[in-house]
Order: sequence, then C-alpha cells, then structure tokens
Amino acid sequence: MPTIRRLYLYAVSFVSLETVLWGAIGLLRSIFAGEEIGGSVSRLAGALSLILVGIPVFLLHWLLAQRGAARDAQDRSARLRAVFLYGTLLATLVAAAQNLLALIARSLTLALGADAWQAFLGGSQSLADNLVAVFLNAVIAAYIYTVLRGDWQASPQGDDFLETRRLYNYLWMLYSLALVVFGSQQLLNSLFSLAGAVGGMGRVLIANGISMLLVGTPIWVFTWTLIQRSLFEPPEALSTLRLVILYGLTLAGAITVLGASGTLAYQILRFLLGEDMPAATLLSRVGSPFSLALPFGVVWLYYRRALDAGIRTLTLTGPEATPAELQAAELRAASLRRVYHYVLSLLGLGATFMGLHLLLTFLIDSLVGGQAVFGSALRDNLAASLAALVVGLPLWLLAWRPLLREAALPGEMGDHARRSTLRKGYLFLVLFVAVIGLMFSAGAVLFQLLSALLGDPPPDLLAGTLRLVEVMLLFALLLGYHWQTLRADNRLAERALARAHAQFPVLVLAPDNGEFANHLVVALQREAAELPVAAHLYSQGAPDETLSAARAVILPGELLAKPSEAMRLWLQGFNGARLVVPTSAPGWHWIFGSGRTLTAGANRAARAVRHLAEGEEVPPPREASPWMELVYIFAALFAAQLLLGVVGLTMSLLTR
Repeated sequence: MPTIRRLYLYAVSFVSLETVLWGAIGLLRSIFAGEEIGGSVSRLAGALSLILVGIPVFLLHWLLAQRGAARDAQDRSARLRAVFLYGTLLATLVAAAQNLLALIARSLTLALGADAWQAFLGGSQSLADNLVAVFLNAVIAAYIYTVLRGDWQASPQGDDFLETRRLYNYLWMLYSLALVVFGSQQLLNSLFSLAGAVGGMGRVLIANGISMLLVGTPIWVFTWTLIQRSLFEPPEALSTLRLVILYGLTLAGAITVLGASGTLAYQILRFLLGEDMPAATLLSRVGSPFSLALPFGVVWLYYRRALDAGIRTLTLTGPEATPAELQAAELRAASLRRVYHYVLSLLGLGATFMGLHLLLTFLIDSLVGGQAVFGSALRDNLAASLAALVVGLPLWLLAWRPLLREAALPGEMGDHARRSTLRKGYLFLVLFVAVIGLMFSAGAVLFQLLSALLGDPPPDLLAGTLRLVEVMLLFALLLGYHWQTLRADNRLAERALARAHAQFPVLVLAPDNGEFANHLVVALQREAAELPVAAHLYSQGAPDETLSAARAVILPGELLAKPSEAMRLWLQGFNGARLVVPTSAPGWHWIFGSGRTLTAGANRAARAVRHLAEGEEVPPPREASPWMELVYIFAALFAAQLLLGVVGLTMSLLTR
C-alpha cells in the first residue's frame, strides 16, 4: 500500500473513531442524566449526528486498512499502522484515566467538605458522566489492544513497531510522573495552607493531591517497571529516545529546583531582614516554592542516577575490548556527562551574575541613591540579591569546577575535554554576551557623562552612573575570567598538540627538481612546526629503514601514475598514511584538485597531515554548493536575532 494512501486511511480512521466514541459518550450521558428527548434537543442531535456520520466512515476506512494489512506483511508492519494503533490506545486510555481522575477528585473534594466546583478537574460533571467515558474508552482500548497483540504475534518486520511502542511507554511514564509530582506538590502545599489562614483551600489541595497520586502512582510504577525490564534488550538500553528523556527529566528537575529554591530563599530573607510578615503569611508564601522544590528535587536526583546508568550502558564494552576501545568508551561517557554539567554551569553563572548585580545595585542605592532609609524597596533588592547568590553561586561552583579539573587533565582525556565543541561553545557564548554587555554598558556610561558635560545632566547623575559602571565592571569580570580560561585551554592544547606532532614523522617523496619538496616542507612547517619532516628523491630508489618509520608519506601524482618497481613495492608495504598531491602526469586526470597550483596542493596536504597527527580523520574535499548561500543567509538572520536579544537583555539591566 503506498504511503500516502496508508496515511489517508489511518488518519480518517482515527478521526472518525474518535467522533463515534465521543458521540456515543454524549448520548449515554444524556440517557443516564435522565433527559427526555425534548429536554435537550441540541445535545441529543449533536451526539446522534456524530454517531451516524462517523460509523460508516470509520468502518469503510478501517476495513480497507485491515484488508491491506492482512494481505501484505509490509503494510502490517508499517510505522503508520503502529502510530495509529498506539496513538489510539494512548488517546483512549488517557481519556479514561482523566475521567477517573475527575471522579476521584470531585468525590474527595465533597468528602472533605468543599464544593464540587473547586476540584481541579471535572467539577461540573457527574458520576454518570465519568463512568460512561471510562467505560466506552476502555472498550475501544480493549479492541485496539487485541489488534495490536495480533500484529505482534505476526512478528512485524523492521523496528517500526518496536520504536513506536518505546515512545508509547515513555509517554505514559511522563504523563503518570507529572501526576505523581504535582500530586505530591499539592499535598505538600496543603500542609502550609492548613497551618496558615487558608484552611479551606488546604482541603481542596488535599483532595486534588490524593486524586492525582491515586491515579498516577500505579501507572508510573507499572510503566517505569516495564521500561526498566525492557533494558535487557539492547535496542531499548541503547535507544537515543531514552537518553533524551533522561536528560530532559534531569535538567527539568534541576531548573525547577533552582527557580523554586531562589523564590523560597527570597521569601525567607525578606522575613529575616525585618519585613512585617505574620506567620500565616510567611507559611503561605513559602508553601508553593517548597512544595515544588521537594518533589522536583526527588525527580532530579532519581533520574540523575538513571542518566548515569544509561550513559554507562551506552558506553559499555565487552570483556575482550582493546585498550583503544576502552579509552574511546571512556571519552564518549565523559562527553555525554559534560552536557549536564555545562547546562547547570550556565544556569548557575546566570543566577550568580544577577545576584551580584542586584547586590551592587543595593549598595549604590543605599550609599548614594537617596534611599538611606532601609525601606521595603531596599529590603526586596537585598533579599533578591542574596537569594540569587545563595542558589546560583554553589550551583555554578559545583558544576564548573569538575569541568575545570577535567580540562586540566594530562593526556587524551584532558585534550578531549578542551577540544570538545560543547566547551568551546560555552566559553564563546559567555564571551559573546560579556563583550556585547560591556560594549553597551560602556556606551551608556559615556552617554551619561557626555550629556552632563554638554549641559543636560540626567536626574540622579551620580547614582545612575555608578549603576552603569557596576554593570560594566561585572561584564568586564565575566569577560576577563572566561577569556583567561580560554587562553589556558589553548596553552594546554598547544602543548598537547606539539607533543603529538613531534611523534608523527612525515616523509616527502619528491622528484629531482626540488620544487615539490620545498613547497611541502614549507607548508608542513607552517601548519605544524614540530612535525619531523624528511624528504627523499624517489629517483634514488626506495627509502631506507630509517625513513620507512614515518607515520605518513606524501608523494606527487606523477609518481603514483608511473612508479618504479622498487617504489611500487615500497608503497605497498608502507604501513602509514599515504597522501597524494595531484600533480600533472601524461594521460592522467585527477577528479579533485585538477588545475590547482602546487602551493594549494601542498597546503591541503599539510592540513591533512596535521589532522592525522592529532588523531582525527582527514576531512573530505568539499565543493561549493549554491545551497550554502541560503544557509549563510539564515545563519546571519539567526545571529542578528540573537544579537538583538542580548542587546535587549543588556538594556533591561542598564535601566533597572
């Protein structure tokens, strides 16, 4: 069955099935609600029209899809069929779970003495409404499950069903985890509400929290256990989807804990700094951030361990692995862990920067800003600055210091860390923000001073100028520290590369005229001065044993076109890399490099040797593509948008 036809059949089948299902739900809800035919004409007419229109459309398209699957094993194993079956199963079971959740939440809300409408879900529904939706969705889910089981028993071809099932399991895990986390948050928040002056709201939070936990916990335990058991199968344990979800959950937990902890510290510091805040008000203000920080902290820690286990599984080697394979696995594991640390480091650095900015602003306002009296504005600024520092500075230090130690390591591990794209991207991103911020803050300082000199001083000149100077100094500090870090990386990298280059001797096989050898030696010395380079005239025969110890040999195309017997045998027995510079030879035409000068060929060969000496693959020759012009245009537009965003952020700091 063609893909477009398959997409059409399954899309129409899904929409028409949902139409029939919810039409039937509406009809049964009307019947169990005791409505007469004339009592709610629009509701009955709507439900019947959905059923009468949807049934023939669904049957026609679904039977065609089933007939195609029965005739063709490829149709039965198609990804679109797997997406339809698992998507329909997910839609019906989630709807059933949501209605069950609404039923429990409303019942608990009433049992605890609150009004039904205060339930977070299904406040205006009835018992019959929820039971009808649960029953009919469960019936459709049971039918889809039997179809799925039959398809699995037929052993579907390829990995489409396996990958779709994996996505289905993880979606259920995320849905149920959200219920568990926010159910826990509601229960924790209810403790603060009951202890404060909003006890009625506390009862509602208890009902909502318990209902989410009753529905979400069994589903999460079942799906997570199922996922963990499936890890014994290599496709499941090594799946990219698992790694992405574990990264997402870990970082989502960390970011939420960071924000909630900052808010919690801010409210406590306001109280400690003397704000008139009754105990009930304090409990109410700290309840929400604390109730968020605790469950998300558990998610952070738990899935951080799962992420570590997943990384170890991805980089696991067999008992017969060679030292090179073990080292490659260790480097890959380090690069995967590095993502987590750099994200946290960036978050901590941003919070620390804002904390320092707010603290210095507080000092300026206290000393010269005309706010000598410690009022609410100064108290809020001081509390916000200390909260940002209390949360951001430890996070930045805990995430950044291991990255510094890793980059300072000798050997391959340290070199790999310093050369990683992630580290360079992190450092240059911070440098970019620091340079732009320094430029605009310095411009703002000059604007203030020039305006004053020209006779139009801005109001509050001294305090305003000091605030701008403070921002400028912070950006300068940010720039200086990360610039020194980048320079230290470069110095260590240069030493490591120099050692690698010195251990990579190169042999140049040259004709008698000397021009080829001269160009190659100059290009190699320019590209990597520490490379040991030797030249040998191939007219004198094969190189001796001393020259044969070279790690790479460079030869002209004319030698490859017509080698002597001695040179042919020597080249066949040479164990290093062979690089050919396309020089002219009678009757030979080189597809790449034809028509280039000897200097250009020598420079390209020297770059290739440098890559080999540094343990990298030689990059393939690239041809200019007209599509690259569009790529450059879009990249420039993206860079312009990023620049405008940084400018806006800087200006918002300057105008505080």
